Amino acid sequence: MLLPTLLLSIDAMAEPLDLLDPTPRAVEVAFEVSPRDKPTQTDTVYSPHLVGFLEPADAPGTIRITIDRREIEQVLLAEHDPVPGSVSDFVWIFDAATGDVLSTRLTGRLVKQLDWGWFRSSAEARIDLDMQTQRVGGVEAPHTWLGQQLFGYCDDPAERACERVSGQRYDPETGYVYAVGTLNVHFGTVTVRTFSPLGEAVFVEMEGAGGEPLASPDLDAPAQRTTASDLRIQAALPAVSLAPPRD
Repeated sequence: MLLPTLLLSIDAMAEPLDLLDPTPRAVEVAFEVSPRDKPTQTDTVYSPHLVGFLEPADAPGTIRITIDRREIEQVLLAEHDPVPGSVSDFVWIFDAATGDVLSTRLTGRLVKQLDWGWFRSSAEARIDLDMQTQRVGGVEAPHTWLGQQLFGYCDDPAERACERVSGQRYDPETGYVYAVGTLNVHFGTVTVRTFSPLGEAVFVEMEGAGGEPLASPDLDAPAQRTTASDLRIQAALPAVSLAPPRD
């Protein structure tokens, strides 16, 4: 999957997120980031915890969790050469009662190195996501297209050379969820539908939430990571201290 050089295990002491509590607040999420050539490897290695913001979504009984675009660009997609400022917030919509992921939203542009055989060039590729937990799909055997190793997405797991993958709704005991779907890559008028490596994550409550002054994680780390949605977190938790964005 993504970010193999930044591997952290999930903190066993972290409290899983309570989806039934719609109180707007900062939360944390870590994404499963196994090597990109192992897209079906699960629950093994995780990214650093990123900060998100939980709030009621538009439909009754649904929850929206937004991970700030800067955290996605600077941490989760850092190895994929995102075009600065092109990445959107990563938005997850949950059914609070069942724990199902109803939809996700993430768009952006990446710079990809393309091999045309007789010469090489770089090009911008647009990406967008379509993931849910109620979906059953599959991963095709890897193939190479213009120098890019791709794992295609197959709708019917009964297809030949398709490895079945089932979504898993949010587990309130562990915070674990697995949304299955596609990462669509657009090169001009050509769209390549690949298996998304971004649907497996663990959501936990942020330590200190609930009225006490709260420092966002890793503020003193040398990297000085950007935190999620500064203005929205400050509105919900006025005492939060936030790191400035990196140059």
